[in-house]
Amino acid sequence: MSQPLDRNCTHPQLGELDEAAGEFWIGNPFQIAAQGENLSAYERNRLYLNVDGESFVDSSFAAGADIDSDSRSVIATDFNNDGAIDLLVGSVGGGPLRLFLNQVPQQKRLQLTLEGRASNRLAIGTRVVARIGDRQVVRDVFPVNGFMGQSPPVVDLGLGEADRIEELTIRWPSGTVQVVEDVQLGSPQHLVEPSSSN
Repeated sequence: MSQPLDRNCTHPQLGELDEAAGEFWIGNPFQIAAQGENLSAYERNRLYLNVDGESFVDSSFAAGADIDSDSRSVIATDFNNDGAIDLLVGSVGGGPLRLFLNQVPQQKRLQLTLEGRASNRLAIGTRVVARIGDRQVVRDVFPVNGFMGQSPPVVDLGLGEADRIEELTIRWPSGTVQVVEDVQLGSPQHLVEPSSSN
């Protein structure tokens, strides 16, 4: 609900409810708990595997990610530093955090952390453009926020079979543009925003 900006407003029901399916209507969302309702819905989680950038395959069962839990928070990052993005899942009502380690064979990647000087220290808002042959991979530094969770501000570039990045362009929020050529892959890299005098 975005309009009007008033905690006391109510909105009329928009259509018929299927109460057998657990649907309900409360005109003011601030009254949900007071009226004894909640938004928990125990649906099996889903995980989709990208196939060559063309389609997706539901790999939920095979990955063990199809837990029957009211999951809300998902953090995607490389928890065990093996170059693969893992998932940490938190659910409503407490219980264990579940860490799903990525076991899919990995292609070449670059993990990059940035440190702003004139820009904000976490470099949020920076755009990274990697030129690999005749293609570009573009990433923006924006740590994804889920419900009660936030991914770290790390840039992860999947590079397929490439051995290096011909040119890496970093456009910092301050307006500074930094170009690094012939970036070799391997260990994670850390770049600091150059000073204006450079």
